[in-house]
Amino acid sequence: MIQLNRRHFLKGAGASGATCALASFLPGSLAAIEKQPLKGMTSEVASICEMCSTRCPIKARIIDGKNVFISGNKEAKSFGGKVCARGGAGHSLLYDPQRIVKPLKRVGERGEGKWAEISWDEAYQFIAQKLTAIKQQHGAESIAFSSKSGSLDGHVFHLASALGTPNTFTHASTCPGAYVIAAKAMFGTKMKRDLGNSKYIINFGHNIYEGINMSETRGMMQAQMD
Repeated sequence: MIQLNRRHFLKGAGASGATCALASFLPGSLAAIEKQPLKGMTSEVASICEMCSTRCPIKARIIDGKNVFISGNKEAKSFGGKVCARGGAGHSLLYDPQRIVKPLKRVGERGEGKWAEISWDEAYQFIAQKLTAIKQQHGAESIAFSSKSGSLDGHVFHLASALGTPNTFTHASTCPGAYVIAAKAMFGTKMKRDLGNSKYIINFGHNIYEGINMSETRGMMQAQMD
């Protein structure tokens, strides 16, 4: 009989939590896929996750040209070769039946939840008219552009520059940018947090288990189990 102690509890909680999350939130999970056998050539493609700004290394399982499963990249040692539940759901960006693929325009009062699909040309024309009217009435600097940090945020900021506003920000502006700048000012370089070997951790305003950085989460678990 295995005696339940703090180490076993933490390991079990982490494993069961990940299993429940995958079963509950991934309609295209491996369990669901097995109900409908897929045929064709199978391959694995190394990539990075786009579900948050951490950009964890992943591997995508491809069957007959379609992504059917996302897992962590085993070569990414600091990430433990794992991916979180959000990362595992990444293929839903392409295949979820409720994914929004066309612009929606409100047709009722705010809060009523009434929307109608419109064409991309209509959407761009509507946006251009609104931006132009705001700029003429209040000036370009009354407009701010926000984007998730990633490979495509530059396009949004080029648009902001063309419109004449300097007001742009990303997730980095309000989160990782702060400690990166602080570390460069204090140490002259980037800061590497060795959570796994820490004996005492003080955290302000950051839930590492919720932040979904697999490397930091594993480090925190290691520190708690040692």
